[in-house]
Amino acid sequence: MMADAPLHFQTKSPTVLWQVLHRRSRTHRTKAIGLVAITFLFFFYFLQPSTKRVEPDFWTRFPSQFPFPERPEDAQVILPPRADINVNTTLPSGLDKPNPRLHVLVPASRGSRGVCRTLTSAMILGYPPPTVVGYRHESPGATESERMVERITRARDYLRNSKTVHDRDIVLMVDGEDTFFQLPPKVLVERFQSIVRSNNQKLRKRYGFAQVQDEKDDAPSELVQKYTQRVLFGASKLCYPGLLDDPGCVSVPESSLPPDVYGWKTDVYPDGSLNRPRWLNPGAVIGQAADLRLIYDEVLRLVDTHANKSGDHKALTQMYGRQEVVRELERRRTVSTFKEFMYYLVGISDATNLTGISVHLEAGRRYEYGIGVDFESQLFFSQNSSRKDVEWVKYANITKMSALQMQHGVPREHRLLLPEDIAALPNPFVQSRFAKESTQRPTWNATLDKLPSPADHSWLNISLMTNVHSATVPVTVHLDDDPKLRNVWWENMWFFPWARALLRKYVRDSHGFDAAQSSLLGGQDWLEVRGGRGGIWTDDESWITFAEICKGQERDLFDDGFGPWSKEHDNPDDPVYNQYGRLVAGKEEQDGEGEGEQEEGEDEEKID
Repeated sequence: MMADAPLHFQTKSPTVLWQVLHRRSRTHRTKAIGLVAITFLFFFYFLQPSTKRVEPDFWTRFPSQFPFPERPEDAQVILPPRADINVNTTLPSGLDKPNPRLHVLVPASRGSRGVCRTLTSAMILGYPPPTVVGYRHESPGATESERMVERITRARDYLRNSKTVHDRDIVLMVDGEDTFFQLPPKVLVERFQSIVRSNNQKLRKRYGFAQVQDEKDDAPSELVQKYTQRVLFGASKLCYPGLLDDPGCVSVPESSLPPDVYGWKTDVYPDGSLNRPRWLNPGAVIGQAADLRLIYDEVLRLVDTHANKSGDHKALTQMYGRQEVVRELERRRTVSTFKEFMYYLVGISDATNLTGISVHLEAGRRYEYGIGVDFESQLFFSQNSSRKDVEWVKYANITKMSALQMQHGVPREHRLLLPEDIAALPNPFVQSRFAKESTQRPTWNATLDKLPSPADHSWLNISLMTNVHSATVPVTVHLDDDPKLRNVWWENMWFFPWARALLRKYVRDSHGFDAAQSSLLGGQDWLEVRGGRGGIWTDDESWITFAEICKGQERDLFDDGFGPWSKEHDNPDDPVYNQYGRLVAGKEEQDGEGEGEQEEGEDEEKID
């Protein structure tokens, strides 16, 4: 291929240059003329079109276009405030959310401790009610491979068949057993779009454009960017084991982090703990629904094709690698040989490594899926081989923050500041102005709803898990390494000391004046429209209350001694009253227990 040209130059050109410079009969003038002539021939050779066989157009040989041209970075999931209406305006009729929505998918068959922690953290941060995929669909006697296939199939089918999921909707899917949410959905969506927008600018420069003819014969051709990024997975420091010669381990892009971010042992330390994350981790993914359907259709095809049923991790790793191989083949077909050689000489070549890989490509099969990974853990942090990379820090502690990177051996230290997108968020401890007067369940209780003063606690002085090396505060944490650390890290999360009160606040805030005002303003801050707080949806479109799915998990979630969710108590023998003297929980509730449960059931029916 064209990559042979630099090698050809390196083996023959030094001899020619030596002969020119060392012939004794030549004058200085003759030498100068000779050098000019060689330089001319050099440029002429490398700038001429190659006389070797013409490579096929890989962009057209392998399908690369997506279901619709709009990109995820342009989806207006969060609308700007509307200035044409205010709180005194009559409620609009037929209110809907015309812009794309956000969906949170959590594959899980039951409400285990890990699943309930995932759900609790998502609710506290204000995410739309999660959709639990496969809930109560356990398959006794099934192998791990069979359970994996069923999990992926149900998720793919939900994206394909659900009437509430549209092609352009943003979908976040996380591992249900070991994921903690740390930041609100606004940060998630805006960071995702910012990362994809930035990466697409780089892809545009690297791969260029192509002319595409519309299906209508009389329509003019359109200039489109060849390759775009549309989906982000988490990034891992380790590649899937056993794929040493596979493009998924060899040919994927280098991390965007500095090459010495872990010091002089970066990327070479034996256990991988000092590697820059660059390989695909399937534990978290975000993208538009239509793009994710394409990806998981192919995952299921690959898993079904291979008799070993190795799983989605291997399939996604190989898909990512083959995508990069096809992109590189197309880049080499169109690149200037001289430019490529010069970039190689000065060490700034962006060529993808294809040396020693083992890959088979079939013409006409799609290998382009718009896959990328979150190199800097802005969205997804993976604990695997990275647990020493993070600290829980309060950004108001200037002394601590100024020395943090130096303590971790990060070169070119700079002062760590609270990210602007977090600093701009509302204070998470501010209660609704009508919270105490609300009659919606859970009704106000001074003990259960106690939160710290917003004047003393804000995003600036609560403990945020920070990746010291990438200088980022991740949105989610994937605890895919040491299970023994899950309890410790859960109790380190900023919301843990007030988890019950914050969860009650989340449920209560879905009712009353604030929710009505949001609707009145055109649903500009809605993320989806099914409604419901304090529970989850299933992929069967059923509503399950939080009390039902996480019954018995309260100690692991809250560890506050107040008992079961929605039946809280200070002491088993003492009742709990709200400010109006209404009994909330306790032994006196036994006489009216049936009535209370009936009221709760009615509330749930209203939500449905």
